[in-house]
Amino acid sequence: MIELKQLNSDLLDKILAFDKLNFPTDFWKAEDWKDLMEDERAIYYAFTDDNVLVANVFIYNWKGEADYIKIMNISVHPEYRGCGLAGKLLNHVRDEMSKIGMKRFCGETRSSNKAMQAVFEKCGYKLDRIEEGYFQNPDESAYKYVLNIK
Repeated sequence: MIELKQLNSDLLDKILAFDKLNFPTDFWKAEDWKDLMEDERAIYYAFTDDNVLVANVFIYNWKGEADYIKIMNISVHPEYRGCGLAGKLLNHVRDEMSKIGMKRFCGETRSSNKAMQAVFEKCGYKLDRIEEGYFQNPDESAYKYVLNIK
């Protein structure tokens, strides 16, 4: 049964393995995950299926500083792609963070990731700009998206 949960650093090993599965050449370092997972502004939501990670979104709340939510990482297990889980996660983030007054949401994806571009657009995000050379392993431009809600 697929359920939505907020995870914490207790499951760091599972989170690291999931990141490597979804981003085999461009995954985050363990130290980076650990530091961010311990930051009170960082929130990790995931869909699990029998306690197995199947989709995640990791956000950073810049409320009070830059007043936006940064989508740091979003991914879906290869066997669960095409089921709408990424869109459900983005909508959940929007709904939860708007409860605390957040109205601006920002995220990016690789120029080659047409599926994620479609998810952003389906969820109301608008392409803000293309940033050349943003990603490494392999080098690629980023499509930067923004959602502003009223």
